[in-house]
Formats: sequence, structure tokens, C-alpha cells
Amino acid sequence: MIGALWTGISGLASQQKALDNESNNIANVNTIGYKASRISFADQMYQDRIGKGSTVLDAEKLYTQGGTKLTGVNYDMALNGDGFFTVMKSSTSGGSETFYTRAGNFRMGDNGTLQDSAGNEVQGWMMSPIDSQNDVTSTNPNTSVFTSDFTKPLASRIIRHGTYIETITAKATDYNLTAKSDSSTVFSGDGGKTKSSKVSDIEAAIKDYTNWLQKLKEEPDALSATSIPQISQINFKSGSESVIGKDSDQIYVYIDGNKISQKFVVTSASDSLKAELFADDPVTYADPTGTLTPAQIAVYDKAAGKIATYKALADQISEIPGLVATMAIDSGRADAFNTGETYTSSTNNIDMLKGIIQIKSLIPGQEFKISEVAESAGEESVVQGNFQTTSTASKGSGIGALDASRDALTKLITGKQQDVYTASNLGIDGTPKDYTYGLTIYDKELRINLPIPNDGGVPPQAKPFYIDNAASIDDVVSQINSNPDLSAQVVARNVNGNLVVETLDSNYDVEFTGSMKVSDDASGTAVAPAGVFTPIDVNANYSGRKGAGAEFIEITNKVDQTSTKGSLQLRLDTLGISDSPFGEFSVDSTGLITMKQDGVEFAIGQVAVAVFNNNRGLNPVGGNLLAKTNESGDPIYNLNNAKTAEIQTKTLELSTADLSESLVNLMVFQRAFEANAKSITTADELLTTLIGLKR
Repeated sequence: MIGALWTGISGLASQQKALDNESNNIANVNTIGYKASRISFADQMYQDRIGKGSTVLDAEKLYTQGGTKLTGVNYDMALNGDGFFTVMKSSTSGGSETFYTRAGNFRMGDNGTLQDSAGNEVQGWMMSPIDSQNDVTSTNPNTSVFTSDFTKPLASRIIRHGTYIETITAKATDYNLTAKSDSSTVFSGDGGKTKSSKVSDIEAAIKDYTNWLQKLKEEPDALSATSIPQISQINFKSGSESVIGKDSDQIYVYIDGNKISQKFVVTSASDSLKAELFADDPVTYADPTGTLTPAQIAVYDKAAGKIATYKALADQISEIPGLVATMAIDSGRADAFNTGETYTSSTNNIDMLKGIIQIKSLIPGQEFKISEVAESAGEESVVQGNFQTTSTASKGSGIGALDASRDALTKLITGKQQDVYTASNLGIDGTPKDYTYGLTIYDKELRINLPIPNDGGVPPQAKPFYIDNAASIDDVVSQINSNPDLSAQVVARNVNGNLVVETLDSNYDVEFTGSMKVSDDASGTAVAPAGVFTPIDVNANYSGRKGAGAEFIEITNKVDQTSTKGSLQLRLDTLGISDSPFGEFSVDSTGLITMKQDGVEFAIGQVAVAVFNNNRGLNPVGGNLLAKTNESGDPIYNLNNAKTAEIQTKTLELSTADLSESLVNLMVFQRAFEANAKSITTADELLTTLIGLKR
């Protein structure tokens, strides 16, 4: 009888535990991500083949897939398959501990990190810190993040590499507002462009940049090769072979099947042009200092008209999106082509009269086809010119092609600074004058505004460069370019009789402040001219930028899946991407987190999903959290969560507790408990009877 009592008691204890477990299931029927548990009963030891009751071996969680509910909340996530979110719980003592959960009802915490409902920080692969030197390309040295000024999204792509994911994004300030037409007075025949053509060039370059970004996304590990722009020259035969000379005549060129033509520009030769032409070719041209006959004047005017016509055609070609044309010459200043020569822009009248126009593609790798060049004085009087290509267009690949496209786009958006001084501004009248020139320019390496030339001190002080006995624009140009300090930063050019000081290709995006002064005493002293120096302002009407004068910035941010996992920061200002902190949160099936701001998506982190060899070995600690144990083993993580559960966004996994099943189980456990109690009372009654018999 005593054995029956203890057997009944063990049954009561087992059913009580089963009741406790089922009550917990019922209590968590609405707990997100909750996994129902069940009791595993076992019989106890036997004596004479009769068992001594039951015991509870384990209350094991059943890691079956729960149902899902679409919530529409951006931060909600559900795991469909095997795996657990990883969270870090901080203690009041400053320590922290890692736990695992299926509950994906997340939020953004006050510090900007992704957190669960209890404030534990979700763990994953964090975005690498942005290196302003290597990850940011900005034309404004004071700007390394996207600000509200950058209102023009140019292109953006999220690119998945083998072990990391990067986002390449480019924006610009509003180039439609800053772009202005180049002065035709100064830059005709020298690649001058109208405002509309500058904007068209930018739009064409954006298309090319976007195309290379897309190709990089499709082939992230493609071989890198830079793109090369096409450079070609066309040559209208001048001199005795030229047939143009009156209003009805024209010159033309076919580019990509389109005819670009220019009627002969009827004009009169200036006295200065006559002097130049006579000095160069006294056989063809009469001495302009004497009395000229109408025929002699006509020869001069015809030459002036040719120059104006060639320049006008070059300006037309420059209006074609993606092309720029300049009057050009080779080093030998020859009429005929020389394929081994490098042609440079020149608005020298004698050079332009040779009729050579250089055409460049502003977009690397973009080819244009020239099919015919000619002068026409009527259908029966056509003189064919010729053309050549000194740099063949070559499309690159991979990151090299993207960089080339990006650089071309940047130059079009920003452009070189061009300070213009007219001969009148400088007081050039043939009389030798002394000037000083210096500038202050931003040094990218030192990150300071640096006076050029300077005394080499700390800090450096300006040391103006002396220009001695300059009687012409060419004199000023040659002396500025002879100074090694100045020529390392800018180049001076004579453009249509004007002094133009502009930045180099290597520092096209920086700004400088020039200081030109003229002396009232032309002493000719090579060291320090005497007299009072009067500042000369740049010509505000003609100066500006060769491009649109806007700002460009490209930022590359990376999520490295080989790095240590940590808390996922969501604020874009904290991440160093934008000065505006918030955007539209999104997560894909691999756990990649993106934040969308102003129509641009940035990949800023990736939620890590852990898997275990034995899920049932995890230890529930409350708060929807599970702790690893020796039985569960260490968590396993895979790149892109490739072998784990799929993440469903704006969705939550429901509890696997089944209310109807639990209610049935309660009745079963109740009946079992009552039956065990009955076995105890029956054994007790029998024991009482036995004791009574003894008495």
C-alpha cells in the first residue's frame, strides 16, 4: 500500500508540471515568436516488474514554424525557416550578454540603433566607417556628407561583392541654376558653350555614369580598365585651296550622319589682325601701314571672314551633347595633318586661319563618326577637307570605367575656374608695363588656403610674382607660366586677345582668388618694379567656370560581412552619409538593411541570423530571449544568411501555442491529476482497513 501512495504522489507531481507548462503555453498564445513547449513524461524504476510512478524528463520547446501576420510596420521582421535573431542585452553594471530570439518586433532606439521591444540591440554586420579621403569624392572641400544643398540625385546602386556589399551614390547641387553660357566674346572657337549645352552635356554624362554603375552591379568583380575619350581633328584647306569668301559660301562636316554647316561670316579685318597677317605673310598681304586698295582690303577681310567662319562652326559642334570643339594647331603649326602630333587649342589668328578644328568627346569611351569635311562655294565648287583621329575611343570595364565616367561627369558639373582679364582691363596698349600676380588657392593635401607664391614660412605668407615689361597679353601669359609655383596650380592662356587664368586638369574643382596689380612706373627692374601698384579686378562679365559651376559628391559606403558583428546603427547622420538623420527603413530577405532618403537607397547594415546544431538545447531565460548552452553549441553565421531562415519584412511570426489544443490538454491533465489523487485515497483507505484488522 505504501508503494501505491508514493506512485500516486509522483503522478500528481508530474501532472502538476504538465499543467504548469500548458498554462505557460496558454499565457503566451499572443507572444510574438513564442515557441510552444511540451512535457516529456517517463516512467520510474520498477520493482517486481511493477513501476513506481512517473517523472518529467524535460519541458522541451518545439521549434516549428509559426504562422505569420503582415503588419505593414517597416521595422517588423519574421524568420521563415531555421534561425534566430541575435540581440545584445546590456546590464546596469556596464556589461553585456548575447541572447537569441525569434521575436522580430523591432524599432529604432533613441541612440539610433535597431532594438527589440525591451531595448536590446539587434546584432549584425555593421556599415564600415566612411573614410572621407578614400570613400568620398567631393568638389567642395568643406563637404563630405550629403546635405540639403545636393538636390540632384545622379545615380545610386547597391552592389553585392563576394564578402561585402557597397552602395555607390552620387548627387549634385542644382546645376540648372548655376550654369551660365560662356562668353562668346572671349571663348568663341575655344570650346565655349551655352547654358543649355552644358546641361545637355551633364545629362548625357549622367546616363553614361548610371550605365557603368549598373554594369558594375551586374558584374561586381569585372576586370578594371579605364575608358579613353575620342579626339579627332578636321581640316578645312586654307590658303590658295580655299574656295569660301562670300555670303553664299559654306563649310560643313558630317558627324554621326548629321550635317553641321556654317555660312561664310562676312566681316572686316581689324587693324591688329592686318598687322598680324602681314607680319606672318608679307607676300599675300599688303603693308597695312600704307594706303590699301579695295582689292587688298578684300584679301584681309576674306581672311578675317574665314577665321570667324571656322570659329562659328567650332561653336556649333560644341553645342552637340557630349562634344566640344576648339580651333587647334600642332607644335609645328602646319597646315597639313601629322598623326604623330598632339594638337592643342589655339585662338591665335594665324593658327586659326589654317582651318583645323579639334573635336573631343566629353564622355570617355563614347565614339563619334566623321564622314565628310568640305568647303563649298556652290554645288560645282567643293573642296574636300580631311579628318583624322589621334585618340580612338575605347570603352573600359569595371571600376576603371566607372571612375573615368565619374571624373568626366564631375568636370562637367563643376568645371575649371576661369579668371578673365581683357586687354583693356590690364591696360595693354603696346607700352611695356610691370605687374604683380599671385593667388590664394585651396591645397587638397594640406587642407588649407595657400598663398601662391609664398615665402615658405609657417604659416606661409604671400610673395607676389613680378611680371616685367609686359607689352602684350602674350608677355603676361608667358611670364605667369614661367613661374614654377604658379604653373603648378594654374595655367595662363591668351584666348582671343584676353588673359585667361584657369585651374589645371589635376585640380579643376578647386577655387582660387587671383590678385593682379599694375605699376604706374615701368622701370623694367627684374626684381622689384618701382611705383604704386593698383589692383585690377577680374572681368566679372566674362569670368566664371568652364562647367556648370555646381558641386558634385559621390559617397561609397560598405557593409563588410567578414567584420565583427555589432549593433546596427540606422541614423544616416551618425553613419556619416547625410546631415539629415532619418529615412525610410527597409530590409530584404537576406537581412540587408537599406535606408531611403530623397529617392536614394543606402545599404547600411545586415541583420545576422544565427543557427544552432541543436535548437532544443537553447535555454529560455524570459523576455523572448534564449541563451546558448553546451547542448545547443555555438551560433553559426553564414554570408548573406545564405543557409538560414529567410527574413520577411513588415511581418511578425505568431506564437505556435494552440489554444484549442491547450484546453484539451488541460482537461486531460486535470483528469490524470484527479485519477492520481484517487489512487492515493484508495491506497489510504486500504491501509486504514489493514490497520483496523490488526486491532
